[in-house]
Amino acid sequence: MDFKGDISGLEELIRQAEDEYYSKLIEIGKNCIRIAQNARGSNGLKEYQNHTFNLRNAPGACVVKDGQIIWMEVVADTSHPEAKSETENLLIYSEKPKDGLYLADGMPYASFVRSKGYDVLDSAILYAGRQIEKKL
Repeated sequence: MDFKGDISGLEELIRQAEDEYYSKLIEIGKNCIRIAQNARGSNGLKEYQNHTFNLRNAPGACVVKDGQIIWMEVVADTSHPEAKSETENLLIYSEKPKDGLYLADGMPYASFVRSKGYDVLDSAILYAGRQIEKKL
């Protein structure tokens, strides 16, 4: 069966849909960072006691398209440059096998704190999952 018709504008429509998709991922990523910074324990996880404030200043996110980071943000205050640098390095240099939203906390002890039952990125990850299903 042959299809004949005018497909002019189809590429533009696809580009607009992709732009909207990645724009929504960036919006979700920004909210995830805020949620991770303010995590107070959820889903049975505990709120950790913040001694250095590095962990709270280290959450970050990036959006990957065609294997390249198109947006990245790590919101850390100026008194915690190590926290920001660690997360930026993790987001930039870690393997990202698929396009999409990636969340990270680059402090080396983040996974240890999480293994002890504390909410490091869990609230943000759950939020991202819900929002991606809802908005995309």
